[in-house]
Amino acid sequence: MQSSPAPLRILLVKMSSMGDIFHTFPAISDLKAHHPNAIIDWVVEDGFKEIVDWHPAINKAIPISLRRWMKERGTKSWSEFRAWKKDLQREHYDVVIDAQGLFKSAMIAKSANASAIKGFNTKSAREPIASFFYNQRFRVSKNQHAVERTRQLFGQIFGYTPAPILNFGINQNFSHVVKNPRKLMFIIGTSWVTKLWSSFHWQRLTAIAIEEGFDVEIMWGSMEERAIADSIIAACPKATRPLQRMTITAIAEKLVEAAGVIGLDTGFSHLAGALETPTIALYGATSPVKVGLIGEHTSNLQVEQPLACMPCHKRQCKWLPENSHDTPPCMNGIKPFSVWNTLTTKMKN
Repeated sequence: MQSSPAPLRILLVKMSSMGDIFHTFPAISDLKAHHPNAIIDWVVEDGFKEIVDWHPAINKAIPISLRRWMKERGTKSWSEFRAWKKDLQREHYDVVIDAQGLFKSAMIAKSANASAIKGFNTKSAREPIASFFYNQRFRVSKNQHAVERTRQLFGQIFGYTPAPILNFGINQNFSHVVKNPRKLMFIIGTSWVTKLWSSFHWQRLTAIAIEEGFDVEIMWGSMEERAIADSIIAACPKATRPLQRMTITAIAEKLVEAAGVIGLDTGFSHLAGALETPTIALYGATSPVKVGLIGEHTSNLQVEQPLACMPCHKRQCKWLPENSHDTPPCMNGIKPFSVWNTLTTKMKN
């Protein structure tokens, strides 16, 4: 009787951000489909462990507090890191994949007890120095979406060609959620001021949606975002917002329930797209070409006549006074009716 092959123990290093984590899910689905015996652990920033646990192919999410340790840079942080590393090295891995391609992620990959470390080569890694820490390096073109880059990296490492169809692999976690065909979710917050859309535009869009018979719920995650939500509700009293901050899983349930989602360049917009809800994301200072929403049910919307400075990838708009919180021209030029028409088209498909 032929014995089954030994499990392939894999450690993935992809610590952040939220959108980057969702972009990695299809590669995980591919890998598990081609190597069912793979046991996959994933090193991820502690705030995102909840998300990694959603994917059924992940054996264990290993939380790390690297952001905090690098910010504090004290004796306590160094002691915590050494304890974390000691715990990590209790497990031996056949291969570690650094899918982030940064110096910091390469150092974490190097900390593991592993037979080999693999990742992008110097022409493909986001920070070329990272590739010097790997035993094996792979060239993957930067001129494609991040989802496909990661899928191709995994395919080259493990000897298969990814299928054309994407599988984020997380919908089964939310099969209990009932779709509400008249519910819309608006994601108004993001980490950069230059990515924000004006409250006036959100108010007008909300008014249009309500006039068309939809219920609108506005997501918020900070006191500043809650204030924006309240200003929209003041203009459109039929709109609502959650009373308290919600967990990522609770937000995901609302995104699954919704008939459509409109958001900014933020992780929760990527989450909505990964959950296959019709989703529109608004882009200005950043480019959707390589890291935008992906899939036929999504759309990345920009101003109709792009400005010469787009995308600037800056947190401060050069056309506005320093520390201004006004909406930059690249975002202000995206009009509510255009957003609405794009969403309704996606919801009909």
